[in-house]
Amino acid sequence: MQQLFEIDLHDYEGCTKVFSRPSARGIIVGDGKMALVYSRKEKYYKFPGGGIHGREDKKTALIREVREETGLVVMPESITEFGIVMRRQKSNHSPDTVFEQENFYFVCRVVRVEEEIAEQRLDDYEREAEFTLRYVPIEEAIRVNEAYRTDDFFNEIMIRREAKVLRIIRKAMITQALLPYAYVMSTFPEEERIYTEEYSSMLDTLLERHPENRFLRELEAVSGAVQSAAFILEHSEYCVVAPDDFGRVFVKLLRIVYENMELSAFAKSMYELWGKLPDGIINTPPFITLCYADDSLLACGEEAQTRRLYENLFNYYD
Repeated sequence: MQQLFEIDLHDYEGCTKVFSRPSARGIIVGDGKMALVYSRKEKYYKFPGGGIHGREDKKTALIREVREETGLVVMPESITEFGIVMRRQKSNHSPDTVFEQENFYFVCRVVRVEEEIAEQRLDDYEREAEFTLRYVPIEEAIRVNEAYRTDDFFNEIMIRREAKVLRIIRKAMITQALLPYAYVMSTFPEEERIYTEEYSSMLDTLLERHPENRFLRELEAVSGAVQSAAFILEHSEYCVVAPDDFGRVFVKLLRIVYENMELSAFAKSMYELWGKLPDGIINTPPFITLCYADDSLLACGEEAQTRRLYENLFNYYD
C-alpha cells in the first residue's frame, strides 16, 4: 500500500518505550457525499474505523470497525487499498512513550442501507464524543475539520490527519469523475460521436467548478477519444474512490452506446471492457455482469437473456 504522507512531531526525545496502535479506516462515497463519523460533542469528522486487534487481518478489522461505529455493512469483495498515513508523536498517556500509529485507508462499498444496517456498538470514549453517522459533501467535512481547534492537542493532530486525507480524496475525485468516460472511450473509440456530447459537458462542468485544476486544463487541449482516454487513465493515480458514483455514469454511458449499436457488436466488447476495470469494482455488482453478458452468450442463441442482463445492468442504480 502506498504511503500518502507522514506525521512525525519529533517531540519524543528521551522516550524509551513505543506504543503501536495500527488502525483500519474506510473511505465510503456515494451520491457525491462521504459516509463519515461526526462527533456531536467535539464538532469534527473522522473516517469510520479504528484499531486492529492483535493479529487481526486489516480488512476484517475494517469491516468490524465500520459496522461498530456506523452500523454500515461493508461488502468484503469491494475493499481496495488506498494508502497509509504514519503518525508518530509523544504519547498523551505516558510521558516515557512514543505513540506510533499506521493508519490503513481502504475504499469500500457498503450494502445498501435499505437492505441492511446494524446498530452502533460504541466504546465508552466514542459514546462520550457522541459519534454518529453522517453523509456530507467532502467540502463541508474539510471545512469543519480545518476549523477544528481543541485544548487536546493529541486529538487535534488526528483531525489534521483526516483533513489532509480528505483533501487527497477530493483531488482524486476530480480526476476520477472522467474515468467512466475513459473506459468507454478506450473500448468504443469508433463510436465517439455517440458519447462525445456527454463527455464534453462533464469536462466543461468540471472546468467551471475547478478552473485552477492543472489536470483539467491540460485535458481540455487533448483531442480524440483514444488520446483523451489515455490521458485520463494515466493521471488517475488512486483506486476508484467513489465506486457507486463511477457506476452510475458508467452504466449511463453504456446504455447510450448500447442503444446506438447492433447487439452483436456491443456484446463483443463486453469481456474486454470488464477486464479493463479497476480492482475493487471489477468483481462487484453491477460490473461483474460484463464478464458473462458477452458475445459467447449470444453465440449460444441467448439473445433474450443477454438483453435482460443488459437491462438489469442499466437499471441497477434506479
